[in-house]
Amino acid sequence: MMVVWERESGTPVKTFFNPHPYGVHALDIAPKLQYLVTLSAPAPAGEPPAQAGDQGGKTGEHTKSVEQECQYISVWDWPADKETPVCTTAVGTQDVQTCVLFNAWDTHEIGTNGKRRVFFWTWDVDQPFQFYSPALAPRDFKQRIGDYTQTIFLPDSTQAATGTVDGDVVIWDLSLIVDGLSRPDERRAVKIIKLCPDVSLNVLQVHEKARVVIGASDGAVRFYDYQFRVQAWFEDLSAGSVKSISFEKSVEGDEDYEPPGASGGVGGEDDFKCPNFLVSTGSALVVLVESKLFYELSPDDRRGRLVLQGLDSPVHGLCCHPQLPLVAVCGYSGFLHMWNYNSRSLHLVKIFDKLVPHILQFSPDGKLLAVGFTNGHCKLLKSTDLSEVVSFRESRDCVMHVSFSHDSSYLALAHADRVLCLYKYAHRHSDKNYPKEWSLAAKNKSHYRPIVGLCFSGPESEKLRLFSVGEDRRLMEYSVKGNEFGGLQLSSPDTIVEQEARPTGCIWYPFGGKGDNQKVLTMNDEYKFKIWHTVNSAARSCRKTALAPTYGDPITKMAPVFKDADGEDQFMLYATHEKVLGLVQLPLDGNPNKSMGLIAHPGQIAAISVDYQGQYAFTCGGSDLTVNQWLIDPQPVTHASVIGGAGIEPFVKLVDGGEEGEFFSDMKDYFYYSQIRSQDESTTKARILDGMIPVTEIPHLMCALGYFPTQLEIKNMTAEVKYSKFGETGEYVDRIGFDDLVRLYVNHRPVFAVGPDQIRQAFEAMNRHEAGPLPRDGENGLIGLLTHHGEKMSLEELEKCFEALVGDPAVHRVLDEEVDALGFAHDVLGLADAVEVSQDEAALALQNSEYHGTKSEWGGTTLALSSAAS
Repeated sequence: MMVVWERESGTPVKTFFNPHPYGVHALDIAPKLQYLVTLSAPAPAGEPPAQAGDQGGKTGEHTKSVEQECQYISVWDWPADKETPVCTTAVGTQDVQTCVLFNAWDTHEIGTNGKRRVFFWTWDVDQPFQFYSPALAPRDFKQRIGDYTQTIFLPDSTQAATGTVDGDVVIWDLSLIVDGLSRPDERRAVKIIKLCPDVSLNVLQVHEKARVVIGASDGAVRFYDYQFRVQAWFEDLSAGSVKSISFEKSVEGDEDYEPPGASGGVGGEDDFKCPNFLVSTGSALVVLVESKLFYELSPDDRRGRLVLQGLDSPVHGLCCHPQLPLVAVCGYSGFLHMWNYNSRSLHLVKIFDKLVPHILQFSPDGKLLAVGFTNGHCKLLKSTDLSEVVSFRESRDCVMHVSFSHDSSYLALAHADRVLCLYKYAHRHSDKNYPKEWSLAAKNKSHYRPIVGLCFSGPESEKLRLFSVGEDRRLMEYSVKGNEFGGLQLSSPDTIVEQEARPTGCIWYPFGGKGDNQKVLTMNDEYKFKIWHTVNSAARSCRKTALAPTYGDPITKMAPVFKDADGEDQFMLYATHEKVLGLVQLPLDGNPNKSMGLIAHPGQIAAISVDYQGQYAFTCGGSDLTVNQWLIDPQPVTHASVIGGAGIEPFVKLVDGGEEGEFFSDMKDYFYYSQIRSQDESTTKARILDGMIPVTEIPHLMCALGYFPTQLEIKNMTAEVKYSKFGETGEYVDRIGFDDLVRLYVNHRPVFAVGPDQIRQAFEAMNRHEAGPLPRDGENGLIGLLTHHGEKMSLEELEKCFEALVGDPAVHRVLDEEVDALGFAHDVLGLADAVEVSQDEAALALQNSEYHGTKSEWGGTTLALSSAAS
């Protein structure tokens, strides 16, 4: 996605969806602001090449069937009402181009360069690109040519210049000398200037005051004239390798911005003056530099003023203090920062030597901060000064999840190797003569797939318990015992929460009414919420299944917004694995109007947190080195919920064809027939139809509607209906009305239709992920697996299914000895290939849907992580 922003108000004025299949690698905007030029990003390593049909524009000589194996360069007339470029073509080189620039004095000329090649392009609207790439070899100037960094056009001349990592500048110009390799109207290398030996020239710019500005890897910014004679230098910034330079906007007639040669100033006509400029560096610092600093005598006085201290490494750890306006952030370079988000000031800093922090969690009382590291270490720090209290290491793999008990006396860690560790704060040997200290209470390795969620029970629970859910589709409960031996007792049996979907996380969920507040909420990769009642571990049941927001990827992280709210006054903050952050209003019932989502990061969302007052949400984006602070305004979600309709109206809109559709009419007919069926079809007695059906009729209705639930799903639906009023009335429900049936169907049916691809995945799982067809017979054959594993089917049931599907009950006659997955899907199940929605169309829907009528009122701001240094 590419967005053009209005600078003054910070609002987007134009959005291009999918300008290039893998994103934009570099871009530039023309001096008159009408045109944009972009270089496409190359395909990530290991991915198949995208189709040229995915390219934003069309090139006459390229067809949509040609695979895009190289970069594209495109020019966009962004003010025009057009979503495709006015000119585009492939870059015919394996040298990935990293820099692109308009010629400010001739907008129809563009320069690009990679590490080894420089291209000069000419273009016009609806005309193909013309280009040439001058050759340059070490023998031409009898010296080594370093990798290129950036290219600039020099004004009022035909010259261009390219910097290198060796500190050289290559000058390109027209030449009348015929060498047989280039034409007279094409530039070629005419000289190489050794500007800064052994220093990479990272930034080259032409400033409007007749100067060339160069930022180098040694941290210096130097000014040259157009003959590359040095005019001024700022070599004492000490902020790291220069990555970009930005000048203050010039004020017309301001004598402080006079070019060299103008009169005035204490130094006469040679006095150096330029607008103030900002320098950003590889150390994530932004420094403000004034031209007068050039004349300062002391190196300390020439360093400029630090205005922004950013993040210099991937950020995966983030947590808000539970009682103060503080947020803790940690990065892979070893830093731990604690910021006051009200004053935008750095509160505390700690640097870990040879340790990589990955995750953060404050204790509920706010006194401790747990820091989990990639090598398995965990440190408990005092939140007041970040001094270390204790350090643990019971695993050598990364700490993935951290959870404190509600009284801050227990700490649980889940590692990447599936080891779960419990630590307690108590008197040693349970002897009160000893001081309290943190110690290991127990270790457990109950999951055989990665752990994706970890949480303690809240104060509502009669006893302290710990829950974990893993990709093995199991919810484990541990009884945290307080006896002298401590320990982590696994409650038996574990709970199978999914059969096909994979869980993506879990949280303690104390919401939902009187007497029914001891629950765990799990999320899965099929866009479902499931609420599990936890009072009786031996009879744990799913009390609710609800459709989750379907913006982008499945939800992986959730957190309550307000501390003490419940019902419709409570909201949950959620994040998907990539890009999307949103709100959903409680209770979770699958109503699409009660949620919203927005694109918060370009890629992964590594962590989320809500401040102690429920006013702000914080997110970090991992490799994008960004922490965002968001203002939470739940009112638009509440309004959308009201406007979207009451009762089953929002759910009917999710049914194929809506209220006037044939499918909804069939639902009514099936429901009426179920009422008759439940009172005996053959009876001659008068029937009393009260608009209700027994719970036992639900599976038959679901099958009639095209959703074929498993026995576990039937059990979950039955339990949901049975306990739907238990928290309010204390009574079970054994009959259901039509409105409740519609809600049940919308929430339980799969979000995506089952197609041949899902059948292929199931066959691969049955075949232990080995290539080839699945045997029909034998213990590990299709019939053996269906009759002896999972929810077993008898041979008679299989024969009935085959007779209904293909008209022949003889299984051995219908199936060959080797059963192919796609053949079984097409010939036996009668499934057609589904049309998949591309990610780009999904992103477009996310932008244009206004979130089911709800425009986001979140004020998104990038948190300015700046210190008071000067």
